[in-house]
Order: sequence, then structure tokens, then C-alpha cells
Amino acid sequence: MAALTVFSYVRKLGRTMRPLFRGSLIVFLAAAMLLTAAAPAQAAVPTFSIKTVVKDVSVTILANNFPAAKEFTVRMGEYGTLGIDGIVVGSFNSGAGGSFEATFNIPAALAGRAAIAIRMDSTTGGYYSYNWFYNDPSAGTTPGYTGIPTFGIKSVVEDTSVTVLTSNFPASQDFTVRMGEYGTEAIGGIIVGTLNSGTGGAFEATFAIPDALKTKEKIAIRMDSSSGVYMAYNWFYNVDPAVPGYTGIPTFSIKSVVADDNVTILTSNFPAGLTFTVRMGAYGTKAVGGTVVGTVDSGAGGAFEATFPIPDALKGSYQIAIRMDSPTGYYYAYNWFYNNTAPAPVVPPVLLEPIPTVTILSVVKDNSVTLQTWNYPAGKSFNVYMGPYGTQGIGGTFVQVQDSGAGGSFTATYPIPASLLGHTRIAIRLETADGYYFSYNWFWNN
Repeated sequence: MAALTVFSYVRKLGRTMRPLFRGSLIVFLAAAMLLTAAAPAQAAVPTFSIKTVVKDVSVTILANNFPAAKEFTVRMGEYGTLGIDGIVVGSFNSGAGGSFEATFNIPAALAGRAAIAIRMDSTTGGYYSYNWFYNDPSAGTTPGYTGIPTFGIKSVVEDTSVTVLTSNFPASQDFTVRMGEYGTEAIGGIIVGTLNSGTGGAFEATFAIPDALKTKEKIAIRMDSSSGVYMAYNWFYNVDPAVPGYTGIPTFSIKSVVADDNVTILTSNFPAGLTFTVRMGAYGTKAVGGTVVGTVDSGAGGAFEATFPIPDALKGSYQIAIRMDSPTGYYYAYNWFYNNTAPAPVVPPVLLEPIPTVTILSVVKDNSVTLQTWNYPAGKSFNVYMGPYGTQGIGGTFVQVQDSGAGGSFTATYPIPASLLGHTRIAIRLETADGYYFSYNWFWNN
């Protein structure tokens, strides 16, 4: 089977865009374009939503896409821990799998908490799922407020201060602001200030970087309401590692493969003067934490070729992920390839075409979702699918066909299928029948 040249989904983490990819409770927009064939279908992702809560007594969950005949251990823990190493509150067998309800008691050690994490881990097979819930959903809420408070990083003065820009904050709430080590979500971090959200919505605020975190490359920042109901977090670089004058997204495509020996890549729009570390790993991992196979200097940037050896640990693999990271992690790109010998593609890569994406505009709970497209090719028929959150809409419920018409940007509204009514979050996917073009996103069903 010939190797496939595949679009690599990548992002340059510009400061103004960083909240889209790093912050908590922030919608993650992802879209990509497969050049010659769709990727193989992946196993369904087990998820669960919170159905009801009895304060300090129990929580009832609604599971979805669970594998059959697996034993799961259920734990609860402090909010922000993802339930890892939490208190065991029960176990169950998933039986026929799919969707089902289950109720678990809240342990005495977590009584009185504003929010609680809950987690399910299979004893075999590597399945897990987690979520969290308000222990008293009605306590401390702002009347009429809906949605999720978020904030982005507006600017940073190295080792001195950070300025944030909030979005959709509830009104008249007191927030405590903390900073901490990167990766901690600033849970239990150093208090750097307080603020009152006033009329809510969007506003700016600046906070001093504490002495204990000065010289750190990356810092987490967090805001918690005094009621314990609202929170938001993000992180920022304590120095701007961007290449002056560089704009756009670094990407690379697969040019050719020699099975179990090497892979040759072709970059596009790389920033200049940076040394990238190249890693390979198992398919599906994006090569995060993978085996280092070399480094490459981007030189003048833009487009260049490079060849890297396939490490012994991955020889014999059907598919392999490959990743390139700049020294600070500010720029990165990844892709994957079939480990089959194949020549370079005859035609120029379609990689340079605009990338079709979709943005969620509005939702009517359990009824419909309205989205806006960007960079869509003209004259194409897209199948619209919806599925459980985490599936990217792969194998989802067919909703309807969408014609892209003149292409570019347009809005469209689609009904939420009956099988997804009641789900907290829903994935939506638009894909041409040949899999050549596709994009996906997800939305809160509220």
C-alpha cells in the first residue's frame, strides 16, 4: 500500500490565540484536511455527563460509548485533580456497553466541596473517562448568567506582570487570582490579587508576577470566585519567544518513506533561525514524549526538506507519528505517515490550500446548532455528522448534506439528532464523501 501524504494539523501559539488551545473551559477549534484518503476509523471514546446531583449525597451520570464487558473503578476527588488517585466510591461492569445511567455516593471527605471531580478507569484495556460537577449547582450562581467565564493573555512584561482580558464573566462576583508552576493550573498557587467582576463580561486586569515565579519560562494563572461556583485558568510565557515579523502556521507534509528505515518531510512556512527537535512515536500520540530522532535548523525558514531515521522501537509499526518542536515549545508541527515504502508525490502537495474550518455561532439546547464556515472549497458536497464529545464526529449520526456553493464563509443551522439529546457536549463534523476535505468542532448543548 502506498504511503499517504497527509495534512499535518499544527498551530503557532500566538499570544492572542493562546487561550483557544491552553486555557481551561475554552472551546478548542480543530480542523484539518486529509489529502488522499480518510484516516482509519478509531475506537469510540467513552464519555459521561452529569445528569443530577443531590448535594453531599450522590451524583447520577449518563455514560456514552462505553466498551462492553469491562470492569470500571469509580473515584471522586478534589476539583482540578481529574479524580486521579481519588477516593474509590464504587465499581461496575459495563455490560453491553454504550449508554447507561449510574449513581454514586459522594464520600464524607468531600462533603461541603463546591465542585468535585469524578473518574472511571477500566481495570483492563486502558479505558478511562472523567468529568466534574457542582456539589450544589444552585449555590452562588448569578441570576440570568449562562455560559463559561474565560480569559486570555493580552500582554506580558517579563518577570514583572501579566495583563489578562476576560470574556463572559458573571457580574458582581469576587475572584481570587493565583499564579503557580506551569502544569498545576495554579491550584493552591500564590495569591497575586483579587478583583470584582463588576458588570461582568469583558474587562482587563493586570497582576504582578510573584518573586517565587520570576525567571520561570511558563506560568499558570487562575481565577476562582469566592462562591466556589466560577473559575477560569490559563497560562503564559514569561518571555515572548516569537520570531519577529513571522506570521502564519508552520506545517510539514510527508514527501516519501522507506519502510522501517527513514521518512522525508517537506516543511512549509517555518519560522527562521530556530533549531527544532524531531520526535517519532506511536500513531495517535502526536509524538508527544516520543523518541528523539534528530534536530533540524530552520535556516531561512519557509520550505525545506529533511530526512530522519525511523527508530528501532517503531520499526514494524503500521503508522508512525512525527513531531517538530522549537526550543521553547512556542512553535510546533506534527503529522503521521504509513510505514510503507513509497516515492515522492507526483503533484505538488495540496497542503498550501486554505484550511476549511468551522466556528460555533449559537446553540438551541436539544434542538439545533448554527455554525460559520471559513475557507471552504467551492462546489463541494459535505456530509454533516454529529456524535458524542471526544469522537470528532467520526462514525457519528448523519444529519444532512451541505453544499458549499461558492465556498469561503457561510452560515448554516443543523438539527441535533435524537440520539444526542441530553448530552452536555456534542461533536460536529463536515466531510466530503471521499474524505479529501473535512473539518470538525464541538459545542456545549445549552
